[in-house]
Amino acid sequence: MQLKSFHVRLFRNVIDSGEIKIDSNTCLVGKNEAGKSTMIEALHRLNPAKPAAKLVLLDDYPRWLYKAHDISGELADAVPITATFELSADEFSEVEKQYGKGVLTSKEFVASRKYGGEMELKFSIDFAAFIKTFVAQHAATLKGKLKAATTDELQKELAQLSTEVANGSSEPTPDAQAAKNAKTELDKVLGAGVQNLTEALKKMFTPRVPKTFYFSQYSQLRGRYNMGEVIPALTNPSNDEEVQAAADFLKLAKITPTNVEAWDWEQSNAELESISSLLSKKVKDNWKQNPHLKLHVKTEVQNDKQRWLRFRVEDQRHDFTSQLDRRSTGFRWFVSFIASFFEFEKDKNLILLLDEPGLSLHARAQLDLLESIDTNLTKGRQVIYTTHSPFMVRTEKLDRVRIVEDAGPEHGAKVTNDAGVISDPDTLFPLQAALGYDIAQHLFIGNRNIIIEGISDFIYLSTISTHLRALTRAALPVDCRLIPAGGATNIPTFIALIGDKLDLVVLIDGSAARQKIENAIAAGRLTASRVLTVDRFSKVKDADIEDLFETSEYIDLYNSTLKKKVKESSLKGSDRIVKRIEREEGEFDHGEVAAYFLANHTKIIPTLSASTLDRFEKCIDALAKALPAKKTP
Repeated sequence: MQLKSFHVRLFRNVIDSGEIKIDSNTCLVGKNEAGKSTMIEALHRLNPAKPAAKLVLLDDYPRWLYKAHDISGELADAVPITATFELSADEFSEVEKQYGKGVLTSKEFVASRKYGGEMELKFSIDFAAFIKTFVAQHAATLKGKLKAATTDELQKELAQLSTEVANGSSEPTPDAQAAKNAKTELDKVLGAGVQNLTEALKKMFTPRVPKTFYFSQYSQLRGRYNMGEVIPALTNPSNDEEVQAAADFLKLAKITPTNVEAWDWEQSNAELESISSLLSKKVKDNWKQNPHLKLHVKTEVQNDKQRWLRFRVEDQRHDFTSQLDRRSTGFRWFVSFIASFFEFEKDKNLILLLDEPGLSLHARAQLDLLESIDTNLTKGRQVIYTTHSPFMVRTEKLDRVRIVEDAGPEHGAKVTNDAGVISDPDTLFPLQAALGYDIAQHLFIGNRNIIIEGISDFIYLSTISTHLRALTRAALPVDCRLIPAGGATNIPTFIALIGDKLDLVVLIDGSAARQKIENAIAAGRLTASRVLTVDRFSKVKDADIEDLFETSEYIDLYNSTLKKKVKESSLKGSDRIVKRIEREEGEFDHGEVAAYFLANHTKIIPTLSASTLDRFEKCIDALAKALPAKKTP
């Protein structure tokens, strides 16, 4: 099964997060103290892999609401975390095989947990479908007498019918015997000790709900531990995450003494050497900053009294060793994560929650970590991580980014995938910086670059090109780069700065002033055949990128984005659709409409008309043909 979304309510600085949709790899972005960590910590408390994470009412309930809700009685009803999961095709078939076709009306179910409560599961059940199948198979002779609408009612009816006796006799009637037999079969179908179908489904799937593995900077290993503080954490989880990290490492090495005196130090060091060697290889495979580091873990006895667990790092390049916590903070984080994850590496039914992963890593190392998350950690697992670093955001996969913003005590922290609704520019900075870094990294690499005006052009061209490629129609080459210049007025300056270094292709709106572009062509910085205007692909004079859509389709996008009810018949003129709407409704941010399109493109693109796709295809095909030939190495 897969996690589809989760929802946080009344947890720390969150009143109602809104539904947070989840992909195989999801990134929560926002500034410090926005609530990113809060979101994944709440999810972690639903079904944690390690038992220490609990929902504590006094600690976790929004403090400014606690007393008022205590008086009103709302505390008892608070459900801080709910999550929607989707059964796999095999799991869904298993249910139908066991309980009958149509028993579940949806593959999705909801898991939730209250403060101090157990995890609860809620399925969409068609009890009538179950009863119909069951009666047909096990109680056909009672079909006309059974009126039950639920399995609880079916249990009662069968129990009542099974007590019937014939007139003047103590012998049970045929119906009574049939009911008794059916009751026995019902108990077999539902399972021992299970009274109804709801309980049966809970019993079947509660053990299968993916557990969450949470890792933060507070879970890091130290360089040295007093064994007197570590040994108790082997049996009773410690609130000190650093101590618990050491205890978990000992469990991984299968070293679990009950007390210091009972410890076989020689055997323990042999086990630790073995696990150290394995861990060093894992780190070397993933840590690209310095491949000459090797980890050594061992126990030491000092003055026959103090017992220590030491984590040391050998620098084979410079021929010296040091305690782990004297190495760089980034390396310490990396080693600690690899060590902590070891225990769960083979468990595919796991959701990884990484809180600010690699925060102390160098930018290049953060990119290595991001690559490792994509290629290694997500093998059959879902990963959710938080960040405010632009180097931990994949610009080619912005649709998997969720933005977290704290809207203040009245509204609490909120999560959205729509950048257009974010009011705080600092919240968007990681995305803006990531995009800027991506452009800078690729601008002078290769010669297949297309300069476009803005983010709207980028969103429409890239997403629709991907759709066309899937249909085996004309699409942008995968090795070309769309580069937004930040507006038509920036394009001439952009060309003046770099046009002599690259063979650029330029796409501009028909309304853009061409004089400076012509000057660039005259100066030899640009080839005329590589300047395309959008109005070549639309009948609208001076067309914008938005005019490649059918008018009615763009109006629908505008209405859906801004919650308007504009009708095509109310718009005057036949010029650009953006201008026509602005004459009727006033100025609006067409980038916000593009952001809505991006957030919902998987639903919107399949509904686009053939004429819209044809216009975009002609534009995209022309851009592709204008690109210089691919250079061979």
